[in-house]
Formats: sequence, C-alpha cells, structure tokens
Amino acid sequence: KLESTQQDPERPCPKPSWGDSLKLMAQGGLLNSLVNFPKDTINEETVELMKPYIDMEDYNYDNAKKVCGNVAGLCSWTKAMVMFFGINKEVLPLKDNLLIQEKKLQSAMSDLNSAQAQLDSKQRELDAVQAEYDKAMKGKQDLMDDADRCKRKMDTASTLINGLGGEKTRWTNQSKEFMEQIGRLVGDVLMGSAFLSYCGPFNQEFRQMLLKKWQKEMKSRKIPYNIDLNLIDMLVEATTIADWSLQGLPNDELSVQNGIIVTSATRYPLLIDPQTQGKTWVRNKEANKELQITSLNHKYFRTHLEDALSLGRPMLIEDIGEDLDPALDNVLEKNFIKVGKTLKVKVGDKECDVMPGFMLYLTTKMPNPVYTPEISAKSSIIDFTVTMKGLEDQLLGRVILTEKSELESDRVKLIEDVTNNKKTMKELEDNLLYRLTSTQGSLVEDESLITVLQTTKRTSDEVNEKLKVAAETSIMINTAREEFRPVATRGSILYFLIVEMSQVNCMYQTSLKQFLGCFDLSMERSKKSPITIKRINNIIEYLSFEVFRYTVRGLYEEHKILFTLLVALKIDLQSKK
Repeated sequence: KLESTQQDPERPCPKPSWGDSLKLMAQGGLLNSLVNFPKDTINEETVELMKPYIDMEDYNYDNAKKVCGNVAGLCSWTKAMVMFFGINKEVLPLKDNLLIQEKKLQSAMSDLNSAQAQLDSKQRELDAVQAEYDKAMKGKQDLMDDADRCKRKMDTASTLINGLGGEKTRWTNQSKEFMEQIGRLVGDVLMGSAFLSYCGPFNQEFRQMLLKKWQKEMKSRKIPYNIDLNLIDMLVEATTIADWSLQGLPNDELSVQNGIIVTSATRYPLLIDPQTQGKTWVRNKEANKELQITSLNHKYFRTHLEDALSLGRPMLIEDIGEDLDPALDNVLEKNFIKVGKTLKVKVGDKECDVMPGFMLYLTTKMPNPVYTPEISAKSSIIDFTVTMKGLEDQLLGRVILTEKSELESDRVKLIEDVTNNKKTMKELEDNLLYRLTSTQGSLVEDESLITVLQTTKRTSDEVNEKLKVAAETSIMINTAREEFRPVATRGSILYFLIVEMSQVNCMYQTSLKQFLGCFDLSMERSKKSPITIKRINNIIEYLSFEVFRYTVRGLYEEHKILFTLLVALKIDLQSKK
C-alpha cells in the first residue's frame, strides 16, 4: 500500500515518499522490471507528473550520485524514459503505418507470387515456342547455306568448265605434241649429242652437211627425229645467248653454236681462233671469276695451272701450237682421283686439288692447225674462224646498231619479252596442273584452285596476245634489218678478198679488228640521208672505196691491178652478173 501524496510547500512537486521508495528498491525484481518496463505504455499524464522533477536544478545524475549511486541510476533512467516518450510519440504512428504497409506488402507479395507463377508458366510456354522457332530458323538457315553452297559450287563448276574448256584444245594439242616429241626424243638427243661431240672442228657449211647426212642415216635406220629441229633452241635459252652477245660473242649462227659447244661439251674446249673473237668472249665471260691467263711458254705456267686447279678458277692458255705440254694430259683427260670429298689430279710429279669452279680454255691463232688424234680425243676442238656468212651476220648487227639502234634494242627487248612470257606461261601451267593433281576431295570446293585457273587463263590470253604482237613485230624488225644486208654482204666480200691476198704474198696480212675499224669508220664518214636506200648506197660506195684505198696502200705495184680486178669480179659474182 502506497502512502498518499502531499504537496511540498517548498517545491512545486509532491513530497518524496522515501518509505515507499525504499520498499520498491528493496524488492528483488526491480532491475528486471526496469529493463523490461513497458515503455510504450508511457503517456502524457505520466510525463506531466514527472515534469516538475525533471525541471528541478538538482535533479541530475551528479547530485543524485552524491546521495546514492543507485538513486543516480534511477535518475538517469527516468530522464531517459521521458526523452524516449518524446521520441516514441513520433515513432508510434510510423510503427502503426509500418504494420499497415506490411500487411499491404504481404497482400502485394501474394499477388506478385501468383503473377510470377503465371509468368513462369507463360515463360515456359514461350521457351518451348522459341525453341521450336529457333529450330525452324536453324533449319531455314541450313537450307539457305546449302543453297548458297550449291550455288557457289555451280558457279565454281561453271568457271572450272569454262576455264578448262578453254584450255582443253591447247592442252590436247600440246599433249599430242609432247607425245610426238617423246617419240622423236631419241633422234633429237642423238643429233644434239653428235653435234656437241663431232661438229666443233668444222665450219658452218660442213656442219650443215653433217647434220643432213646424220638425218638421212637416221631415216634409213628408222630412228624418229624432228625434221625441223633447231639445235640452238634445243641446247640453250635465248636469254643466255643475249648474255653471250653482251660479253662479246658475235650473234651469228656459227658463233652461237660454238658458244654452245664451249659451255656444254664434256671435254675442255680448244678454240681455233685466228681473229681472236672466241678469246675475247672467254675473257669477258670469265672476267668476274678471276680468270687466269697464261701460255705454254710462260715461265710460271705450271704454277698458274696449279693455282687455277687448287683455287677453283678458270684458266685460259693462249696461242698454243700443235703440241701440248704433257703436264696437261691428266687435266685434259680428267683423270681425277676422289679422296674423301675432294678431287685430286697429278700435274707432272705433283698432286693438286681440283676445286669446283675450275675450267680450262685453250686457244690458238693458227688458221689451220693439224692436231694429233690424241689431242682431238682429249679436248673439244672448236673452229671459231670467221666465215663469209658468219661475218655478214656480224656486220649486219654492227650496221643495225649504228644506223637503227632502236631496231636492235627492240629486237633484244622482244626476245626477252617472249622468253619471259613463255616462262610465265610455263610456271602458271605447272602450278595449275599441280593443283589439279594434288587437290583432295571435290575440285569445285577448292576456291583457290579457281583463282589459280582464272589467273592462268587471264595471263594465258595476255601472253598469247603478246606473242602474236611479238611475232608481227619480229617480222617487221627482220624486214627492216634485211634492208641493210647489202652493206654487210659487201663488207664480208671485201674482208675475205683481203684475206685471200695473203695467198699472193704472205706479207699481205690484215686482222679482222683492223677491218672492223675501217668498216665502222665508213659508216661514220659516209654521207647521211633520211632515205634508207640512198643511205645504204652511200655506205656501200664509201666502204668499197675506203677498203680499196686502205688495202692498196700496202700492196706491191704489180699486185694492185690484180686486187682491183678481184674486187670487181667478186662484186659482180655476188650481184650474179
């Protein structure tokens, strides 16, 4: 039972009831009741009753602590409850609203779950329909891809048919030609081998006679061969001939044949070279390979030979006679001994290494030497003596270079272009045939093959067109060249007449170099004319008089009339008068 409250006369509050307070604090569950105090039950009336106490100056923790620590705690707790009420007064409506909103949320979540379940059901239906759609679209795309693939194959097949159809005629003809060539190969190779082995010592006319005789012999023995066989085309490329021409080899047929024998024969060449044209060519050809030039009577001949062998250098032995140094026997016969990977040869009583790159050339200025069968067997004797026809071709080349240099450059360029075009065609055809034979699977699936075929066909058409133009240009160039042949013919006649004068007197010797100087001088000093025929006549007249004057100056008086008569007769014979 609590005592009734009484107003404190000194303070604006009831008197404290310490007796009741002590009883309340003496209870064992005070702290528990404070901790679990129903804070939400505090109302305005309770706070209003507490306000006088709260407003007192001495109602604070510090003053209460001076009296008792427990009282100080209760003081702080009461103040906290009042403060809590002030805050809780604003929070309670929010809590009520929270409960309302939570109920609404639960209702909304229930609706959401229902809607989500319905959505999941519809999504499953949509996924099933989408799967069917994707499957149908994939089938459609596969059909489109198949259609595109079939279309590409059809286009490729059409391109392949058109491309190979265009090549069919040519390949069929080439196949027949190749079969015919294979059938004639034995005879052609026999002719080429016989030419390299036996034609070297003879002049142009005798070589032609030999070739005709061999053809007749093969025909009688029923050995197939090519009637129109061109040995030069068979044994050497046009570009190589052009290189030889730049190195100083005359471009007539005899000189080109001699160049083939020099470079292709198995034996070392021995050049019969009175006019030194062959020697000049060899020196220019081997100049960048440290050519060793010597002679049999040179005091260091053996040393030069040993150095050339051991260092792998070409060697030129000039001005040999009809006999050779015995030290050359083993070299000429190629009696090489293989020791490991090195070849050795015995030179006299000394063994020398034979290094790659060694080449031996022998030259003589004797116009008609007589060599023993042994020397003929050891070496490849080649006659570089200038013939009338050969000199005529050489002089024609000099005339064209002087008078129509653009024609000669066009002719050389034409030969190079034709050679390059044929080489390009050969490479493209080889590549195409390789792709056709090496392609795995279907040809129509190899798009790179179609690209190669198109490139080959396009290039083939271009090359064929260029070859037609080249053939027409070649005819024009040759026609233009032939206009100046009378000049070359007159020069050739005059030179060989001068050479024949040595039979009258051995003192009448004139070198080809001297004559060529006189020939060039005649073209330079003769009267110019824009009309070709007139220009040719001017050169011939000046050349004839200049050579006559140059030659007569060195003749005895009694022989001048003879020379004049021979000049007139030779010119009339050539003119068929």
